[in-house]
Amino acid sequence: MTILYTGRKADLTPALKELTEKKLGKLGRFLGEIQDAHVILTLEKHRHLAEIVVKGRLATLTARSEAVDFRDSVVLCIDRLLVQARKHRERRAKERRREGMRSSPRRGGETLGAPVLAGAAGSDNDHSPVVRMGRIPAKPMSVEEALLQVRGSRDPFLIFRNAESQQLAVIFRRSDGRFGLVEEEI
Repeated sequence: MTILYTGRKADLTPALKELTEKKLGKLGRFLGEIQDAHVILTLEKHRHLAEIVVKGRLATLTARSEAVDFRDSVVLCIDRLLVQARKHRERRAKERRREGMRSSPRRGGETLGAPVLAGAAGSDNDHSPVVRMGRIPAKPMSVEEALLQVRGSRDPFLIFRNAESQQLAVIFRRSDGRFGLVEEEI
């Protein structure tokens, strides 16, 4: 983590820097990896203002505070950042749970059992275990382009036409974090 200090009519003491670094370390639990932080201390007459901008891998948080001295204003500012980080983490966890519920195999009508399609023999208006989700155009692109596109997308897979061989291919995220490629057999 890189911490950049800016003092506007303010003296930056080593003790204040040490306190700031120690308190900012607590944010790592909520934000994951913190890329950098910018601490701005401003003295206006008798007002000691602190502003901290923290850029993490998942979010950018900002807080301002005013106190009798810089130590108190920095502590108050970091406490506000901790509250923001907790809210952000809870929001992301709630979002992940919601996505997990949508894709849960226990939900009725959305499970993939035997491949029975609507209109097949013996299924008069029965709810089919296969739900048609639409059509996907297979755009021609190279494997590298497809890899970049699936990395930037929230979708776990991408169907494309290989530009070199003109065959249908699927690139997907594996459970180990790597990517798999399946191509049409000739």
